[in-house]
Amino acid sequence: MKDKHLHIVALNIPFPADYGGVIDIYYKIKSLSEKGLKIHLHCFEYGKAKASILNKFCDSVDYYPRKMKWQNLFSKTPFIVKSRTSEKLLQNLQKFHAPILFEGLHSCAYLNNPLLQNQKQFVRSHNIEANYYKALAKSETRLLNKLYLFTEYFKIKTYESKLKEAKGIFSISLKDHEYFSIIGTSHYIKAFHSDTEITSQEGIGEYAIYHGNLSVAENEDAALFLIQKVFSKVDYPLVITGYAPSKKLRRIAKSHNHIRIVENPEDLILERMLKNAHIQVLPTLQDTGIKLKLLKSLHEGRHCLVNGKMVNKTGLESLCHIVEKPNEWIEKIKELEILSFSSKEIQARKDLMLEEFNTKTEANKIIKIIFPQD
Repeated sequence: MKDKHLHIVALNIPFPADYGGVIDIYYKIKSLSEKGLKIHLHCFEYGKAKASILNKFCDSVDYYPRKMKWQNLFSKTPFIVKSRTSEKLLQNLQKFHAPILFEGLHSCAYLNNPLLQNQKQFVRSHNIEANYYKALAKSETRLLNKLYLFTEYFKIKTYESKLKEAKGIFSISLKDHEYFSIIGTSHYIKAFHSDTEITSQEGIGEYAIYHGNLSVAENEDAALFLIQKVFSKVDYPLVITGYAPSKKLRRIAKSHNHIRIVENPEDLILERMLKNAHIQVLPTLQDTGIKLKLLKSLHEGRHCLVNGKMVNKTGLESLCHIVEKPNEWIEKIKELEILSFSSKEIQARKDLMLEEFNTKTEANKIIKIIFPQD
């Protein structure tokens, strides 16, 4: 890999790696760099500061402002794409004649651009964006936000066909792989993440925990479901932790003495909370992509209690307790709260996850697809 270069166009600055998409991007960059690939990273700035740590893994790092102009809302191109355009980016992609990996549909404005026609181009799909935006629109209660999300959904659904112009689509789950195989040439490349060993502890923990980016409507809905439909009916303690919980979520949680919210935890604090928990409670409303919170919970936590959409076609079903209706959640919590987590369960995770969700293996797959002759 001595002289192999790769452009990576990231939808956001991938550090700190604090939510699904950027976690996948950051640890992918790290893994490919460790394989000797020379990476030219292009980041759109959106809610994050420039990160000098990226220079450790990349030969070059360039930043571009995201164009958040309201006029972009009226383009036929999805706003998530239109707002990530830059003439400077287009120029920089031509500086090194190397393959290009566009991270997410968001970054695909220059996919198959005539000026890049002699460079192999690939797309990493973090989920099925059309389905994601449709679900966000359905769960949104504010009228203007709902209108924007539904409009974006229809635009993305049309724009998706552009992915057929990529040399390959790197799908993050089997379900997504099936979906994108209809559009273009899809390869199943599993999620990149931080965990390289199973650190789950035997025994009985202290509480149930839900973690996620609480500023995302889907995650807030999951947290509200747990409070209102499940833990309001049991006295087992629940910790909800994550970024930017809303006033509504904090108010509803505060009305229950056995439920608390920990806002914006640092990595070490989150890690400690996961290890001290007894039950990882992970409902989701969407089954696109793979939830990196699930991988983290299985690497670091004890019992994982999920609904079917969380594990659908992930290969991780055997490692989780799967429930659907609120009364099933309640009964399973009562069962698990006195059930010690065993060394046998830890070994089952090691046998499956350390082999099947190995970032080094996935990095090798990407390299063989992009550079098939080497």
